[in-house]
Amino acid sequence: MQNVRQEQLLAILSERGDWMTSRQLAGLLGVSDRTIRSDVEAVNRRITPAPIESNVRQGYRVMEDARTSIPAPEKNPSGPEVPQTPGGRCIYIIQKLLFETRELNLVSLQDQIFVSGYSIDNDLKRIRRMLEPYANLKLVRNRECISLKGDEASKRRFYRDLLVAEVQENFLNMNLLAGLYKSFDLIAVKDIFVDVLEEYDYSIHESMFPMVILHAGTSIERMNCANYINMEEGMQGLEDTIEYQIAQTFFDRISKRLHITVHDGEVGMFALVIMGRRASNYTSDFVNYNGKWMNTKKLVAEALEQVYALFGLDFRQDADLVAGLKMHFHGLIERVKNQVRMEDVFVEEIKRKYPLVFEMGIYVLEFLEQRLERPISDVESCYIALHLGAASERMNSVRKYRAVMILPHNQSFSAMCEKKISDMFRERMEVVRTFSYFEEEIVREMDPDLILCTFPIEHRLDEVSALDPDLLLSTFPLEHGLDVETVSINLFVDSETESKILQAINRLDKKGFRLEFTSHIGNLIRKEHYHSQVDMDQPEEIIRMLCAGLEKEGIVEPEFTKVVLKREQMSPTSFVNTFAIPHAFGVFARNSTIAVAQLKNPVKWGAFEVRLVMLFAINEGDERMIKIFFDWVSNVVNRPEELAKIVSSCTYEEFIDRIMG
Repeated sequence: MQNVRQEQLLAILSERGDWMTSRQLAGLLGVSDRTIRSDVEAVNRRITPAPIESNVRQGYRVMEDARTSIPAPEKNPSGPEVPQTPGGRCIYIIQKLLFETRELNLVSLQDQIFVSGYSIDNDLKRIRRMLEPYANLKLVRNRECISLKGDEASKRRFYRDLLVAEVQENFLNMNLLAGLYKSFDLIAVKDIFVDVLEEYDYSIHESMFPMVILHAGTSIERMNCANYINMEEGMQGLEDTIEYQIAQTFFDRISKRLHITVHDGEVGMFALVIMGRRASNYTSDFVNYNGKWMNTKKLVAEALEQVYALFGLDFRQDADLVAGLKMHFHGLIERVKNQVRMEDVFVEEIKRKYPLVFEMGIYVLEFLEQRLERPISDVESCYIALHLGAASERMNSVRKYRAVMILPHNQSFSAMCEKKISDMFRERMEVVRTFSYFEEEIVREMDPDLILCTFPIEHRLDEVSALDPDLLLSTFPLEHGLDVETVSINLFVDSETESKILQAINRLDKKGFRLEFTSHIGNLIRKEHYHSQVDMDQPEEIIRMLCAGLEKEGIVEPEFTKVVLKREQMSPTSFVNTFAIPHAFGVFARNSTIAVAQLKNPVKWGAFEVRLVMLFAINEGDERMIKIFFDWVSNVVNRPEELAKIVSSCTYEEFIDRIMG
């Protein structure tokens, strides 16, 4: 019997149908070159005739005659799928510790997932990094065993964060969420919850509904393992609420359906979750807050006015946003009044992926704190950011590239190919015309961004050059001296073709962004404001040093430092482990400037340790630079290799070269 990794190796080679090196295969499967060689030998011993051909220079491939004789991969319905990547192994280990065993033997783990002790040691390092934002959680190793130590609430929050990160932008896809839970049917759980809500005539905001179900699913999975939430405190008065009744009815039915024991703490916690996500028609513009009626429509208008003043983004006429924020503000005020806190499930995720809308959410939250004269949980800023992010997408629709397709007229699959590509990329690319052959003058008139073809273009490359395309797509390799990226496609539009076109579009996007960034931001970082090997160990100390340099030159007023520190108190501006961007929107600089500090040693900054600090100060009227800068931040924090280069110690000239790419 061959293991899962060997099955996957064989499947990859069979699908590819061409030579692949051991290094390429090792990268795909997350193992060493040596392991690949061993797996090839094992496969060839087990299957007759031996299906995999070896070549010292080219690597491995499945012989053509052997493809039909390769046995189908063995199914293992009783056990979980063995992970084949470092990220997959980390999730596998975490799930084992959360839902199967309190202590995991590492020697047994090696046998389960077919990797070396060295690979597992690296996986444990990754998991420890994943746990850094969770102060109450710790991965403990005792000889050959590991365990996850910490309180139950933190474990659940950690796991929900992992699930949210896994589904990413598909968070509203209930079927995708259901696939994350193996021990029960999440769709059936959802149906039970919907029935209970209908019985109580109670509504949950549709955008929040998946989060409620995600919370329920994680609670059920933990209770299956006899792990419970303890709520001895905070239950007073909660039992009298309609949310508690809903939670109790729901878990009564779940306990009968899934044969699990439910404690009162689980009911109370779920009641609070429901309370934080209640939907209402809020037909009235007014909500009573401490005996005073507040106009939520007016609050939204004032908040969007402030966003426009600070960020230069005008959402004031977006009816969907106004309606969504009005509803959210109404619920937020009720939560503040009743001291109900929403769960901080995607704070770091939103901050990392969408730093600009997160920033806008922070400033709207500050505005509301001033109006309500009460501190508000920073988690609320994330939900506000989701509303603003959707509005931002509507406002700044991505560029749609124009494409011309060249398809041979004698091939019956041409129409199918055109339709499939058009459907796949309708949001990013428009096929403006299709030709059965390459006609230079007509194509030049179309002025396309992309040329897609499935056969050799016989015209000279200097003639193609006259089209000035961003991209050439062809079914055969082209060697040329043009500064034009060339990508091959398949008439049948397989997954490889889809991936290549998508990557090409992304590269065109990045090229456009890079030009905008270098033309606007690069000249804001001047040598006199670049500080290397800064030997300080407190964020406030570093901020004051950078601000003092700007104040000394008359770029900012003394008030600037206070506002930067106040913003930092609201929510640390650190990203991942390496990077912080303190700033003071609303207090303008005489000249837009970025002051930089490369730290001698990592400094604890919020939940992370940072090595690079970039203080951003803008001049009134330069609001466009805010978006450009934060787009760059979002881009760089999601590219570890580029980030590692930027944060490493270097001269001013080297730093400028690195951020300019």
